[in-house]
Parts: sequence; C-alpha cells; structure tokens
Amino acid sequence: MRQASWNEMFASRGAAFALAPEVPSEPTGWRRLVWWEDLVTFALLSVIFLTVMASIDRAQWVDDMPALYPIAAFGLVVGALLSRLRWPEGFVHLMALVTGAAASLIQVLALLPGRWPWDRYAALEERMGAWFNEAFSGGISNDSLPFIILVVCLSWLAAYLSSWAIFRWQNAWLGLIPGGFALLMNISYLPGQFSFAFVVFLFGGALLVTRLHLMERARVWREDATPYPPLLSLSVLHATVWLALVLVGLAWLLPQANEAGPLESVWRRATAPVTERVEGLGRLFVSVNARKPVRVHNFDEALPLQGPIELPETLVLDVETETLDQPAYLRAEIYDVYARNGWTQSSGTRVPLLAGDSPPLPRGAPLEERTIRIESKGRSGDTIFTIGQPSGVDRDVTIRIGARPQDVTGVESDGRLRSGDAYESAGNVSAATEDDLRGATMRYSDWVRQRYLDLPPDFSQRVAELARLLTSDATNSYDRSQAIEEYLRTVPYALDVPETPIGQDSVEHFLFEAQRGYFDYHASAMVVMLRALGIPARVAVGYVVQERDRRAGTNEYVVSERNAFAWPEVYFNGYGWVEFNPSPNVPPISRPGAIASAPPAVDQPPLGEETSPPGLFDGLQPEDGGAGSLGSAAGGGSDRGRWVLFGVLAGVAAVFATLGGGLRYAWTRGLAGLDLPARAWEQTVRLASWGRLPPEPAQTPREYAASLQERVPGLDDVDAIAGAYVRGRFGRKPLDEAERSRLDAAWRRVRSTLLRRVLRLR
Repeated sequence: MRQASWNEMFASRGAAFALAPEVPSEPTGWRRLVWWEDLVTFALLSVIFLTVMASIDRAQWVDDMPALYPIAAFGLVVGALLSRLRWPEGFVHLMALVTGAAASLIQVLALLPGRWPWDRYAALEERMGAWFNEAFSGGISNDSLPFIILVVCLSWLAAYLSSWAIFRWQNAWLGLIPGGFALLMNISYLPGQFSFAFVVFLFGGALLVTRLHLMERARVWREDATPYPPLLSLSVLHATVWLALVLVGLAWLLPQANEAGPLESVWRRATAPVTERVEGLGRLFVSVNARKPVRVHNFDEALPLQGPIELPETLVLDVETETLDQPAYLRAEIYDVYARNGWTQSSGTRVPLLAGDSPPLPRGAPLEERTIRIESKGRSGDTIFTIGQPSGVDRDVTIRIGARPQDVTGVESDGRLRSGDAYESAGNVSAATEDDLRGATMRYSDWVRQRYLDLPPDFSQRVAELARLLTSDATNSYDRSQAIEEYLRTVPYALDVPETPIGQDSVEHFLFEAQRGYFDYHASAMVVMLRALGIPARVAVGYVVQERDRRAGTNEYVVSERNAFAWPEVYFNGYGWVEFNPSPNVPPISRPGAIASAPPAVDQPPLGEETSPPGLFDGLQPEDGGAGSLGSAAGGGSDRGRWVLFGVLAGVAAVFATLGGGLRYAWTRGLAGLDLPARAWEQTVRLASWGRLPPEPAQTPREYAASLQERVPGLDDVDAIAGAYVRGRFGRKPLDEAERSRLDAAWRRVRSTLLRRVLRLR
C-alpha cells in the first residue's frame, strides 16, 4: 500500500500536486517567533517534557507538591524566546536565571500561609532558615518545603535548558537529556510497573531527533538554493511516526528492571558507591514519601523518624545461631544525639580491628557471649551485625569507638558485603538479673553524663512531665525504666503513623497526638523520657530475630526487612548497657530475678579496664589520622563528609579529564610533523567537518575555502590559510617570520568562527 504525501493531502480536487518543490525562505526578526516549522518543533518538545512533569506529579513525592506544568511550560517558552537573541550568551543565561528564580519564587510563595506576599516570604525565610540550621548542624528535618523548592527550580531549569538546546544549538540529544534524566530518576524510585510516560518520551524523542536532523538538512538546502517541497518536514514526521511505533513496540518487549535480575544486580553494584553516600542526605528530606519498598534503616549517621513506612519481605541476612529461647537483637548502629525529628551519632574514632582480635571489653560485669554466623544478601552495605556489644569478627573490620575504648558503637566491613559473603561475629549481652540492676547506683561518670543524658534545649516539657508521672513510685533506675517500658507497650503498634507537623517534637507528637507508632517511635520515646529523668540511654537499630524466622529442622534464621527493629539500651553502673523493648509487636525481654553478683563500688570505672590481648591497641592511631586516645571524639562524621566531598570532586574531575583527553586526541591526531600551513589547514577542515560542513571529494583547497566563506559568515581569512597550504605543499616555499605571524593570526580568527559554528552559537 502506497503512503500518501502531504502534497497530495493538501492538493485541491483534480490537481496532482498543489505544492511544487521550491526554495522556501526562512523568516527573520519577529516573524521567526510564529514560523510554523518552529511551532511544530515546540509543540513536540512540549508534549515530551510535560509528560515528564506528569510522571513526577503522579508520583506525589510529598503531599503538598504543587502542579509542575506551569513552571515547566514557562521554562520552555523562555528558552525558545531567549534562544533567538543574538546577545552574549552569558548575559542571556543570566537573564534567564533571574526570570526563572522569580517564577519559582512566585509558585513557592503560593503554597505558604499569609495574606500578603511579604508575610509569605517571612514564612519562607523562617522555614528555610530552620532547614539550613538542621543541615549544617547534623540535624534532621521533616519539612517538605526545601524538597518542593528543589523540584520546582530543577523543573524550570531542565525545561529552559531543553528548549535552549533545541532552538539555539539545534541539538535534539542535548535537548532530551534533562527531561530524560528526570524521568529515569523518577521511575527508578517507583515500584516496578509499566510507565506510560516513558513510552511517550521514547516515542516523542524519536520524532524530535528525526525532525531536527531534517531541519538541519533543510537549512543547508536553503543556503545552497536547492528546491524541496515546503511541507517535506510534515511528510517525514508522518513517516517517522510509524518507525517510532516500531521502536516503542520493541522497548515494550524488553524486561522491566525488576524482572531482569542480573541486570538489576549489575546496576545496583555499579551505583552503590554513589547511592551509599547520598543516603545520608535522607535526614534532611524525611517528608519525602517512599514509593517502593526500601530499607527502613540505612545504617548511616542519621535515624530520622520518618512517618509511615512499609516492611517488605526483601531478604537481608541468613543467620545461624543456637536455638532462641527469646527474641535476639542483631545490633547494627547506635544513636545518641536526639534532634527532635530523629537521631544522629556523636563524633567518634574509627579503629581497624584484625580478624580474630577483640576490642576492649568491660571488666567485672556479668556478660553472656553470643556467637553467630551471618550470610549477607548484599543489601546491608558494609554493616557487621552482632548480638549485643561487639567482641570479635573473623574478618578485618573497622570498629567505631564512642566515649571510651570499651564503648564500641558499630562495626564495618572493609568493603561492601556482597550477596553470599559470610562472616562469624561475637557479641556480649548483659547477664545481670533484675535485682542486680535494681541495686545499681545512679551516680554516673562524666563520660556517661556528657554523651547519654543530652536533650535539645527546647525539649518538650509535656514528655518530661509524663516521664515523672509514670515513675513517681519507682526508687531506682531499673524500676523507672520498667515503668516507662510497660506504659509504652500499651501504645498501639502501627506502621501508618501520621507525619509529625513541622516544628513539633516527633516524640511529643507520637505520645500525645498520634498515639500510635512503630519501633523507632517506641524506642525513641523511652530513651528521651529516661534522659529527662537523668538515666543514661541510647537507641540501637538493626533486626530482631524470633522463633518464627527459623527454618524448620535447622538453626538457621531468615531475616528480611520485616524484621527491622529499634530498641533502647539503658546504662547501669557496673553492668554496662542493658537492652529493653517497649514495642508491643515483639515480646518483652525476660531476665532472671535473683541476685547474680554484687555491683562494684561507685568509684570503680563503670566499664572497667580493657581485657583484650596486651598490645592490641598499643600506639594505635585512629583511622582518620587524628592524635589522642581511642576515646577521643575525633570527628569521624565530619571526616567522612570531607571524604565524600573529595570523592565527588575527584569523580567530576576524572570525567572532565577523560573528556578533555579524548577531545585533545581527536584534535591533535595525525598532526605530528606537519608544518604550520599544513597544520592550520588540517585543523580548519577538521573543525568545519565537526560543524557539518565537510569538503566534497572533488573540491580543491581553494574551492573548499570559497564554499566555506559563502556558507559561514565572518570566515574571510580561510582563503589565506588555503593559499598558504597550497603554496607550501606544491611550491615548497617556506614562510618568513612576517608570513607566519599573519597566518597564525588568520588561523585564530578562523578557529573562533568555526568553534561558534560547532557549538551552534551562531
């Protein structure tokens, strides 16, 4: 079946062709703004880009996200209009940034409360000031406004850059990159499902690439006065639709990311170095909704109280241990700084620990050692899990030291643990009885008080008053801890806890407004209430393993994300850290009631001296190179931040170095040994070819130079380069110093003109 052309479709009845081939004129001035060719291109770009905005809009990353269509459409229009200005490009971009910032500010102010614009701006300034304070102080923020501002500004910027690339540089690939990157980032965080937006983007992208290629050829035809049908672009667009449909059909048959297991595994390993560094920024965007099952705890420097969560069945670990008579807690991280909307870690020291060695252990405290074997599923990063206080691993690791050498707060493998990697770890759990703990004194050493009693200056007095009320009849730290634990176990367990209102304390909201929550909230509430009573406590996170997780007939336990858990650890003089469980979804911890040992005197070190092999830590310096003892707060968190920044900058530098090296090779390839005229001519031909003006096979150098002068305005010096090349090659006449200077100056002017041509700056 023959396909009808646009000429036939527009022809009048009885006429074969109404539109004969001709040399159409390209409008100039203000008429260019309404040229139908550019309007068709703009309409196609708008459909592509607004589809991307539709995908982001439907994702609903935050509940109060505004519609992004207006700001994106405005960016496309501004980019198309400013691309027609022949002013200095830097000045044009500056105008665009000012315009985009003003438009983004107007859209953001529309979301804020206030009768007058200055009232809304004051609210914006206050909330952003609070967010920046949390960002630079290591705190946690649940304010969605910074994320909204980020998305609105990036939407405008991506739309502007796409439109500029299309209409100024006539480069479809560069025009598709901003929208394509935003779309892929958006759908990569959504649950595995069919994305209609991706189909539309792929379909429209194929049409746009073909159309811009044809428009470039048509421009050359107009410059050469070559006739072509005026509606040729629509005919080609018509034909491209069918080709694009075939490409979309092939893409439809490809497996989705969640169906291509090996590809997903490769992608995860390749992006792990970046994603692991970015995960720490989650503390500043707690309000962003997770759109696919993810790890509840990232095991990094922050533990945000993040509102509603899901607990998927994603496998994390296989654990081999003795049969459990009660739930066991796989400890991953310790958090000790409360920040109203979550927890962060104090700075500390990182120390290498060789396989088989032991860190300093408390002396005199009754402890029970638990050894486990763990096989990783590649989803827990470099975290090493132990039951209780870490006491040894059968591989080289790095331990994190808290306030003193005996206070090990975490263990990291030297390298990411991949699926199938196995290790054996040992930990110590307190064996103190209830009566032991009741007899512990409440006079604590300085290192305990300074780190584990700290609360924010504006801590909720309602929470402190509730803690005093619940423990009014208790006379010791254990009974007070148990009273708070029992009360919190009456607070219903729920994963759909509502978001904490901006500016309110998360524990206060959990106890008095939401009155339901999950383990992060129960554990946090117990720790801060104990601190309000002067009892040292901290939050531990990891996984809880129960009898229901055991493989039948074995001592192996399957751990998935549904086992995620958090619990308090309370400090008792002479006995160290003791676990509690205020979360009602897991049975409470049972302890023997009889006295097992007498507590040490108050003036003895609460955790005793180290009992590790002599010389293990002698002269050992922190991994970050800081001086001082193991107990010094050496700022490990800030060092990690500096290394992350260094890694990002090094990566960017490597990319630019590689790109620069490739361009330099392409530029200098084959020029070694050439004299000045031959080198200048070869580089002229090379630049012109990159600008889509290659020489014809039969053209002489002078003929090619003449054609370049006709097609590229301002290229008046190219004939001098061609003449010098011809004289040097055929006349064998060397240049004198004056001629070399003139040729060099001519080449610099030609190079500048051709570079603007290559970069589509003219």
